Formats: sequence, C-alpha cells, structure tokens
Amino acid sequence: MTLTRWTGMIIGPPRVDPRAISVLAKWQNSYSIKVVLQELRRLMMSKENMKLPQPPEGQCYSN
Repeated sequence: MTLTRWTGMIIGPPRVDPRAISVLAKWQNSYSIKVVLQELRRLMMSKENMKLPQPPEGQCYSN
C-alpha cells in the first residue's frame, strides 16, 4: 500500500477517521462507494492537503 498524507488520516496503519470526513460522519444508507471515493479524492486534492509533506517516492506501508 502506497503511503500518502492528508487531513482526516490517522497516523499509523493508513486509515481514515470517519469523524473527519463529512460523507462518513453523516452516513446514509443511500450512499454508494462511489460517493465515498469521490469525497476522499476531493479531500486529497484540496489545497490544504496538497501542501502537506509526503513520504518519499515508492515508500509503502507494511505490517
């Protein structure tokens, strides 16, 4: 798994804090995986997150 850094991410094993992602915090059964992935992509592409330092190229997470 390739590492990236962005707000809403929990440090350690890469995972998302559902409280930090509005679509997850306000989950509705009518949402699809597409809605969640689009929101995650939007957040990752935000100016705030684009400025965060990223791990070195090719660095991967391993247990």
